Amino acid sequence: MANLYTYMTKTMKSKTDIRKHYKNITSKIDSILINIQILAEDPLFIDGIHGEQELNLDQTVELFKGIKSQFLPLNLEPEAKPLYESEAIDVS
Repeated sequence: MANLYTYMTKTMKSKTDIRKHYKNITSKIDSILINIQILAEDPLFIDGIHGEQELNLDQTVELFKGIKSQFLPLNLEPEAKPLYESEAIDVS
């Protein structure tokens, strides 16, 4: 059974564009963070929870930010402007 599972996950990974998938994950996490921020700005919501729950909510935000940072793409290639090489440099 483990071999079938391994084969399926490898097949799924090869068929999906990893950058698009990572972007999809980060957009969903951003959506969660925006909703938490909207709730945190609502006075009725803040008044309805106690201090420990508010602290847990802050820790949850930090947790999601940490998870999101794991799915941000690494820029292995430096991004250069296309006009950079064609610009004349005056060193006089």
